Amino acid sequence: MIGARLVQEAFRAMGTECVVGVTATRAEAAHARRALAAGRREVEECEQVLSRFRPGSDLSRLNGANGAWRSVDQRLIDVLRTALRVRRETEGRFDPTILPVLIAAGYDRSFEHLAARPPTGAGDWRPNAVVEIDIVTQQARVEAGAAVDLGGIGKGFAAERALWAMRDAWLELPGGLVDLGGDIAVWGVTPDGGPWRLSVADPRTPGSALATLGLDEGAVATSGRDQRRFGPGRQLHHLIDPLTGMPADAGPLAVTVVGMHAAEVEAYATALAITPIEQASACLSARPTVSALLVPLEGNAVVAGDLPFLVAPRLAEVIA
Repeated sequence: MIGARLVQEAFRAMGTECVVGVTATRAEAAHARRALAAGRREVEECEQVLSRFRPGSDLSRLNGANGAWRSVDQRLIDVLRTALRVRRETEGRFDPTILPVLIAAGYDRSFEHLAARPPTGAGDWRPNAVVEIDIVTQQARVEAGAAVDLGGIGKGFAAERALWAMRDAWLELPGGLVDLGGDIAVWGVTPDGGPWRLSVADPRTPGSALATLGLDEGAVATSGRDQRRFGPGRQLHHLIDPLTGMPADAGPLAVTVVGMHAAEVEAYATALAITPIEQASACLSARPTVSALLVPLEGNAVVAGDLPFLVAPRLAEVIA
C-alpha cells in the first residue's frame, strides 16, 4: 500500500505488555485511531471478565460459587468451551482447572507482584475437575473445591477478540495485529503488502532469532520454562504438570505454536511445553491445522506440522 505504515499503541493489561496495530495511511488516521481504541477496549473488557486476580470478575465469581451455577459473560462461556475441548484433545496435558496447584506452587498473584515463598504442595487436588456450561442460559459451574485459571488461554482469546473488534470498528481495515505479551493474532496486509513477519526468539541464545514466520492470517503463541520463573531463587516455573500437580520436568525449553485461533494455539503451546518432544506429533493429532516449533535444552530444533517459515531454523528435525 502506497504511503501505508503501521499505526500502533502500546499499553499494559492482563499482567503483560500489549500492542495493538493497524495498517493505515496518514489520510486514514481517524479510522486507525478508532480501530485501535476498539481493540484496546476489548482487551480491557476481556480482563474484567477473565482475570482471576480481579475479585469481581466473572471468573472469580464462578470459582467462588462452591459448585453452584452462575450467570456469566459470553466471553467466559466461549473461552471455557475452547479450554475444555483442548483438555480432551490433549488428554489432560492442558487443564484449565489447574488453579489450586498454581496457588500452592506460589503463583498466587499477578506475576509482577509474586513473593519468593516456597511451594506448599498440591494437597488433595486432582486433575480434570468438572466444569459444566449451559449455552442456552449462559451459565457455568465448576465443581466444589475446584477452580479455573485462564491466564494464558485468556490472553490468546482476548488477542483474537481485539483483532475482530478493530475490524468491526473499521470495516475497510487493510490489516491488523494484536500482541498480548507474545500471544499474537494477525489479519490482512502489512504496510509493505506482504505477510506479517513474526520472529521466533532463540531461548538458548538471548537476543537472537531462531526463525521467522510469515502469516497472512492466524495466531502464534509461545510457552516455555525459560519464562515466568518465580519462587526462591526463581527455581520454579508456571508450567504445571496436571499428573503430578507440580512444575513440569518433561518438555522442551520453549515451544511456539501456529494456527488460526489464538486461544487454541495458546492452549496447545501450554500442553506441548510439558510434553516430551518425541510425543509432540501425537499431541497435535486431533488438530492437524495446528503446528509447532519446539526447542530442546540441547540439540536441533524440532518441527511438528507445517509451519509458514520465511526463515527456517538452520538446524531442524521434522517429526510430523
